[in-house]
Amino acid sequence: MNHIAAAVERTGTGQAGLARLLGVSPQAVNQWVNGNRPVPSRHVLAIERATGVSRHALRPDVFGPGAAVEAPAQPQQTVVQQIRAEVDSRMSKRALRAKLGVSNDKQLAKVLQLPVDQVESWPEEKGVPSLPQVMRLLGVQEESQAPSAPADPDEDRIIPVEAA
Repeated sequence: MNHIAAAVERTGTGQAGLARLLGVSPQAVNQWVNGNRPVPSRHVLAIERATGVSRHALRPDVFGPGAAVEAPAQPQQTVVQQIRAEVDSRMSKRALRAKLGVSNDKQLAKVLQLPVDQVESWPEEKGVPSLPQVMRLLGVQEESQAPSAPADPDEDRIIPVEAA
């Protein structure tokens, strides 16, 4: 496996996810992985930050061979964490599409795993709704509600007693 393929694997989002992160087409990433074209040097540092794959491994012709140190097993910051860091929870639908690198509501709906008609109904310039899918993407943790305690703690231990 070549180093760019390892970087794609470490993103956890495939070639399309890495392409979105870098602002390039998935076809470009595919050409890098297949060895048809080298990774452009302008993208190497972003790939290194996102995946932990060394710039020296990705482009030794530009950055030199570097030390024979293996890249860390886990990326320093996942793609999802980077997206969350860039996305403001008060942003408009248009701004959210621009940050995620999607060009229309259909693609945004696919990323959010929502019906297209629901995403299309949101106003362009108002904040996105606080749906669980949107809040997860934006990094807002849902508060889990603890199950309510029964009114009588002995309710499940008491059985009816018949008098003789």
